[in-house]
Amino acid sequence: MKEILKWIDDHKDQMISDLEELININSVEAEALPDAPFGQGPKDALLKFLDFGKRDGFSTENLQNYAGDIEFGKGEESIGIIAHVDVVPAGSGWDSDPFKMENDGVYLTGRGTQDDKGPGIAAYYAMRAIKETGVPIKRVIRLILGTNEETNWGGINYYVKNKKMPTMGFTPDAEFPVIFGEKGIVTGTLSLSVDLKNSAVKTFKAGNAPNMVPDYAEIVLDKSKINLNALSNLVGAISYKENGSEVVISANGKSAHGSTPEAGENAISILLKSIEGVFMAGDEFIKFLEFYNTKLGFTFHGEGLGVDFEDEKSGKLNFNIGMIEKFEDKINLVLNMRFPLTGVTKEDIKTQIEKSTIDFNGSFKQTGGENPLYIDPESKLIKILMDAYQNQSGDMESKPMVIGGGTYAKAMDNCVAFGAMFKDDEDRMHQKNERIKINRLMDSAKIYAEALYTLATEEKVL
Repeated sequence: MKEILKWIDDHKDQMISDLEELININSVEAEALPDAPFGQGPKDALLKFLDFGKRDGFSTENLQNYAGDIEFGKGEESIGIIAHVDVVPAGSGWDSDPFKMENDGVYLTGRGTQDDKGPGIAAYYAMRAIKETGVPIKRVIRLILGTNEETNWGGINYYVKNKKMPTMGFTPDAEFPVIFGEKGIVTGTLSLSVDLKNSAVKTFKAGNAPNMVPDYAEIVLDKSKINLNALSNLVGAISYKENGSEVVISANGKSAHGSTPEAGENAISILLKSIEGVFMAGDEFIKFLEFYNTKLGFTFHGEGLGVDFEDEKSGKLNFNIGMIEKFEDKINLVLNMRFPLTGVTKEDIKTQIEKSTIDFNGSFKQTGGENPLYIDPESKLIKILMDAYQNQSGDMESKPMVIGGGTYAKAMDNCVAFGAMFKDDEDRMHQKNERIKINRLMDSAKIYAEALYTLATEEKVL
């Protein structure tokens, strides 16, 4: 292992340079093009990563720009690393260009440094270290690159349908030490019937993605239909401006990953709580406003809708209101929920939500979802990954865990999430000023190198 670890240290500058090239590509999913199913950015990021593999003498394959892979080695069994090159929208409030990586000698800042371009590069350099030091291995090592993990997994699903998946592996898209369980995920649109033809509300829209806590919300009101005196009571994160016959009220929050809504400050909830006194009696929006503020606002488990399901292994359902949009006869709320490993199904959640919103003829349409993942924490796969983490980090206290985040580990058998965020790192995934410590990038590469080497040389893992 010493030779492999030294190789990683010797290639630190190139690792950072390669990561910079990836970060500088805006790979937020966009409109599909004939040769780019998720937009030009994800395609460009995939091609750039595959170019690294070609440059370094690996075998590469591009599956119609849906996904691709980089691999080496021989054997009947294979070890897979599944990463993704797409990112969530940048959002607002950055101190630097999110798509131009900043390196201050301690941190690398840019969208994707933590999620998931940085960890993907760390894993790539781990497998490159094994290849270039020439240590003998018994199994194939393959890095799989998806292109729309942050949305609907179309890229990795295409890959699964068109190519045999590895025997076992991990995804570097969560946190250390190792994730043996992932909650299920339900994403969908809750449509509530509200007659707003005569309401003061002209437009109301907020949020960038279902799995992000929205950091900005804005509502436009008809100036002639509101209590203007109440505007003077708007303080804190709330501001307003008069624009002719309209009043524009906005709220600033704090973004966070949808799996940990409590780590953010939902701008939708902040705004709606602050404007209760603005509307005149009889405005139909008041009915929705009261419902939201009593049942949904500032809740993290869906308790107001009765979906705060819980089990002993994974805790309570996580509940995020990621987006909102107003129409003349309805309001749509885009919900992103992470449900426990046992005791509840997606259908149970849908039924309960519609039951709790019957006064609004509530209809919940699922637009995405994943079943829970569970691998025995006593299995050899988990033990090998834990040993690699402990040997390289010195952390002997942390234990395997369950998370609310959903990762590519669910795309193949015998796969778990494994890093790359450490427990004392600041989590800026899906937030402004996303960044990773340079020394943590190096530590991750070394952990992955030991894990891959052991997985590729053990006589029997499964």
